[in-house]
Amino acid sequence: MSPIPSLLEGYARKCEGGFRVLSQQSESADNRPDTAAQNGATVNQAARPSSAGERDGAETPASRDKATSGERKHWLDYATAFLTLAAAGGAITAAVFTGWQATTADQGLRDSNRAYVHSTNFRFVHYGHKNESGRTQWSISPLIENTGTTGTRGMLMNSIISSEGEPDFDSLEKTPFAPGLILPKSEMTGAVFSMDGRGLDLLRSGGLIAMGVIAYADIFGDRHLVEFCHRAQFGPIDWEGLPAGQPLRIRGLACETHNCEDNECGPDWHARATAVASRRPERSDLRREAGIAAGAAAQH
Repeated sequence: MSPIPSLLEGYARKCEGGFRVLSQQSESADNRPDTAAQNGATVNQAARPSSAGERDGAETPASRDKATSGERKHWLDYATAFLTLAAAGGAITAAVFTGWQATTADQGLRDSNRAYVHSTNFRFVHYGHKNESGRTQWSISPLIENTGTTGTRGMLMNSIISSEGEPDFDSLEKTPFAPGLILPKSEMTGAVFSMDGRGLDLLRSGGLIAMGVIAYADIFGDRHLVEFCHRAQFGPIDWEGLPAGQPLRIRGLACETHNCEDNECGPDWHARATAVASRRPERSDLRREAGIAAGAAAQH
């Protein structure tokens, strides 16, 4: 038998044994845990706390930003509330101002369309009548004027013209009142005093006095009270030469008191005006007739 096959067989066995060893080593390497992977995992796990710490460190500024944002929101709410209150205050102010304007406009309308009654002048007139002495008899009256743009309503008046003593308003207001009506931009006369020229010359320096009380309502229904008192003061007049029926307008000299309208007449003026308005005269011509009688008596 040749030795060559034996050698080849031994060599093959040796190779087979080596292959098995290598295979076993390869299998052992495959079954061995991956140290590098484990090390990488360990490194990653070790790095995780650091990442968590970084996250914790990153959350602190975020929390601060959130708190700052909350504070800003609170200030924004305060500003919004303030602006809302300011807008409400402005609306209330505008409403009040509008109401004030409406009230002012209404009062202006009333003031420009009401009656204004007053007396500051006398009227001297004669109609050619002569007295027993042959002198011209003159009639003197206070002029009651309405300078407003509308007429009076429910007007009651009482006036006296006299050449004796001082004005007595207490007795005047207790006497009967006469009804009257004055159209806009018109006038009427009050009580009448009659005397000739010679007697009137003696009264030129304020000896003739007229006084009166007038209560009336305007077209809006508002009541008014007027007091007047003035003295006649005039220069020389040709009593006999002036034509009949041509009246003279003599400016009165105001008394120290009792020239007023409404609240100028005292705090009780409205109650007085209401009290006068509730009174009705017994006879509408009583006042005028009494004035003429007083003048006739003064003439003698």
